[in-house]
Amino acid sequence: MIKVTVVIPVYNVEAYLPACLDSVLGQSLEEIEIICIDDASPDRCGAILDEYAEKDKRVKVIHLPENHKQGYGRNRGEEAARGKYIYFLDSDDMITGTALEEMYEIAEADKLDGIIFDSQVLYESEELRKKHHLAYPPKRSGHYEDAVMTGSDLLDAFVAQKEWNVYVQRQFWRREYLQENDIYSTEGIEHEDEIFSFKAMLLAERMRYVPKDWFIRRYREGSVMTRGYTDDDFHGYFICFREMIDFAEKYGKKSDGALENIYHMYERMLALYPQFSAQEDPLSWFRTEEEKRAYRFFAYEQDLNDHYRSSINKMNRLVPLDTKIWIYGAGAIGVRVCRRFLRDGNQVRGFLVTNISGNSEKLFGLPVIEQAQADIGEDELVIVAVNNKLKPEICSLLEKRGVKFAEYPTWR
Repeated sequence: MIKVTVVIPVYNVEAYLPACLDSVLGQSLEEIEIICIDDASPDRCGAILDEYAEKDKRVKVIHLPENHKQGYGRNRGEEAARGKYIYFLDSDDMITGTALEEMYEIAEADKLDGIIFDSQVLYESEELRKKHHLAYPPKRSGHYEDAVMTGSDLLDAFVAQKEWNVYVQRQFWRREYLQENDIYSTEGIEHEDEIFSFKAMLLAERMRYVPKDWFIRRYREGSVMTRGYTDDDFHGYFICFREMIDFAEKYGKKSDGALENIYHMYERMLALYPQFSAQEDPLSWFRTEEEKRAYRFFAYEQDLNDHYRSSINKMNRLVPLDTKIWIYGAGAIGVRVCRRFLRDGNQVRGFLVTNISGNSEKLFGLPVIEQAQADIGEDELVIVAVNNKLKPEICSLLEKRGVKFAEYPTWR
């Protein structure tokens, strides 16, 4: 009996592939199969895979004649899988030696559809660590029930504590659950894990979060995790956004976690739209008439939204790099605004909230403080980063207190 299938799409990683395969073949759980999809890799990856398959019959190799991106490879692996559970691993990453055995035993004991877990990080250089450590928190620090939950409830818990992530390498699934619910990766796009994780979490009846760092993420130059944004990113976000809306409507999945995921996709699209729309023919990226109509509507909406973009530009002028900043709002908007200012080199002193109850004590290592208790200097600026409904009350509070503040523009 095959207990776990590990699916590994492979492309242009010959320097890292042996370490990845060794970490899987060396597992304490022996009843596994490893399905490797050679996505027309231009280097020696195909030959390396064949060598491993010759030595260990648990390794199966699918050679694709042309490159199709990661989602296509994952789907071919999911279709071919025979294990009771399935785990998706990237070909430049690794897992700890007892990971699959521990996951399998927990899933069996609790009859789970899936498990969410944590990771550790291997940075190839100190420069990469400094540049990316905020972008990829390996562990969660929030408070979660050590119990079986629905996927929707678990997603809400992650979102409420700003610790949801979509990395399929930090997920372990019962294969029949995925296949019976037609949960596959969207093919031909970047960020396919956004919609896969969204669907898988919202339909799952029995999930657990296990705070174990079984996954080892490798941060290296030239990977998807470290490259800059391209037009592929907007296109992928747009397709995920459309599929998320359709899925939420079809299944009535409109929890806080689901809506926050959809909103997050919209914000990402908004940030990348100017770059993408500068192409000669952005419509060439979309395959169906429905997608093209949706993009035309989005583009029309953004053309009407000059006020939003001019407000963003005004905000950029208002906040010089040497300004000390407080972020008012420790929710999803505040977290994203803080990331932006940290990335731009501003000094962020911390987060302000109206009431500390229900909030974390720290975010990004910065304190979360009730605004009435915060010592805000005369030369410091408070950025109000909350939804539009809450802004008037908060701005009034700050105005009465006599501190300098600016509203960060939001679309809702």
